Amino acid sequence: MKTGRGILGIAALVAATLPAAGCSTACPAIGYVSGLEVIVAGDVAAVDEVQLCTDEGCSAPGPTAAPAPSVAVTDHWVQLPNGGFSPAPGPSVPPPTYPGTRYIGSKEGHTWRFTFILGPVPTHITLRALAEGGSVVAEQENDLEWSREDPFNPCPGPISTPPVVFMVGER
Repeated sequence: MKTGRGILGIAALVAATLPAAGCSTACPAIGYVSGLEVIVAGDVAAVDEVQLCTDEGCSAPGPTAAPAPSVAVTDHWVQLPNGGFSPAPGPSVPPPTYPGTRYIGSKEGHTWRFTFILGPVPTHITLRALAEGGSVVAEQENDLEWSREDPFNPCPGPISTPPVVFMVGER
């Protein structure tokens, strides 16, 4: 009879620990990038740049040129005439850096995309439309609500928020 209790005890122990073993999740150590899309509407001709500002500071513009796809990645960077950077032969300059900001903006048509680098994403922002000389043409405050892109993934991952429409000029 002692053997029967031992087997039952082992079976109970296995039954109790088996579900716990299947629930453990190993998450990859990957840094996820989140972004915000800002659609400029209204007097778009007056806007040269859009800045995203938070209590931490304002965004910096992204590089104006991407590296050539046929060129290998290198530590040797060349500044292009239009202000961009490319890894190509020539006089070397340091690669582009943006000290003091976690937000980098890029423009495609009337849409600006802001990438958030490291740290938490903002929940309250101020958008500024700047003219070519740097003067503020318009300013708008927005509260952002972020949600996980995959709510069923047990690991941390990218989050997103709906696009923001930035009205410039008369409303």
